[in-house]
Amino acid sequence: MPKPFRFKQFSISQERSAMKVGFDGVMLGAWADVSNAEHILDIGCGTGLLSLMIAQRNQSAIVDAIDIDEDACNEARHNFEASSWTERLHSIHSDFISFKTDKRYQHVIT
Repeated sequence: MPKPFRFKQFSISQERSAMKVGFDGVMLGAWADVSNAEHILDIGCGTGLLSLMIAQRNQSAIVDAIDIDEDACNEARHNFEASSWTERLHSIHSDFISFKTDKRYQHVIT
């Protein structure tokens, strides 16, 4: 069983998700300017890496993370629950086409 990928303030379990932690995801999570956002949508969240990085950097944003793959969605939920920001992170099992919400997102990441 692979060990979790550890960051300074959180860890990522990545056993069930097809999308593992990689350079491109880490760089996107570090570069995305979400400083003034209240609501953020993460499409194809995989392990939840981007959502966790965003929640760490923006201490008030609520992040809805969707993924079509149930295993990935469950793994993201597990990673969210193990973090300090669990109350602001929501893992939603859905494809983007069927996803319905009344929220207005200031940022969409993928």
